Amino acid sequence: MNIMTFVYTRSQLKSDINRGIQGKIGMLISAEDTVNEAVRNLFLKHDLRSAKRRAVLTPDLYNGIFEYNCPSDLKGNKIIDIPAQAKRQDGEFFLTTAEEFRRHNGKTAGEIAIDDYNAQRLLLINSNVNSKTVVVAELDGLGSGATANWAVFGDAENLAKDDADYVKGAGSLKFGISSAGGTTAGISNANVNSLDISDYLGGTSAFFVFARISSTTNLTSYTLRFGNSASVYHAKTVTTQADGTAFVAGWNLLRFDVDSLSDSGTPDDTAITYFALFMNKDATKVSETDYKFDWLVLKKGEIHYVHYYTKYGWQTSAGAYQENSSNDSDLLVADTDEYDLIVKEGRAIAAEETDLVPSKVTELKKERDVALNKYQLDYPSEAKITSTSYYDF
Repeated sequence: MNIMTFVYTRSQLKSDINRGIQGKIGMLISAEDTVNEAVRNLFLKHDLRSAKRRAVLTPDLYNGIFEYNCPSDLKGNKIIDIPAQAKRQDGEFFLTTAEEFRRHNGKTAGEIAIDDYNAQRLLLINSNVNSKTVVVAELDGLGSGATANWAVFGDAENLAKDDADYVKGAGSLKFGISSAGGTTAGISNANVNSLDISDYLGGTSAFFVFARISSTTNLTSYTLRFGNSASVYHAKTVTTQADGTAFVAGWNLLRFDVDSLSDSGTPDDTAITYFALFMNKDATKVSETDYKFDWLVLKKGEIHYVHYYTKYGWQTSAGAYQENSSNDSDLLVADTDEYDLIVKEGRAIAAEETDLVPSKVTELKKERDVALNKYQLDYPSEAKITSTSYYDF
């Protein structure tokens, strides 16, 4: 396997652009801004083969879990594939809109979408990967079976079923925060049907639960305890949603990875019967209502990658990708023929800022367009094309 090493620097790019505009780079308002614009323009016009990246999917891929971390440098919605690390269990993925993805509500396996809102991005994936699942508790109410025996924890009060606002099943468990002024509030159960989780320790396993937050003010994190009693348990604390984004008012999907656990005593993982799920808060967070939990499950996922086109056209000398160059030693994310395209793009842009004769400006633009058209024919984009339907059959 040959590893591509990027070699062309910003300093060399400015020099090569300068040769094509008859040494008039000094007439540019900012040569640095012009070369950055040239790189952004070319990356916008076509998906360059050197711009293909592969990142580990976060979290691992789970059946029934739809929201994942979106690479920060993803170019638009230019997803190429979601390949497995080992044996592939999914068929072909296809790209749709976030609206259609959510409207299908998990009914169409293989769908992926990019959801943009509130200046953040989510990668939506509906996979039929064979992830093992254990439903700990549906948290539909205070009835029989696994939903029985849930009690308030810490400052929680007024625990009850909510059959009007829930994510899965037939309801959720709601509670309020009392005026006691403690630092935790949630639910616990010391009589859950015994679970053997020994096959789920470490690796790609994680507990998932939906938590509804009325206000994120003075809420710092959530903790899950699971073990044999209120004094013998594992514990895991999270400070973000499952996809890595911050907590928000409303429903949040939480993920508690089953690794790097904090232990109290020595839990017997073949007979887990105790669970506690609670927020960690400031003592000043008191007298609030409408906090909820729904659908506590344990899943073992599969390691996957995200194969996509980056919008970052530069690398620092240390190898970090960046959208705009800030140093003459920065490297272009480009092979030789792609570098030549960037040079031609830069010359065409720079020519319009200088006093070159119009015929020369036209000539440089034509050279750029001819070279880009040839490259596009030789290396067509591998990104998925968005498909939608007006009706569901």
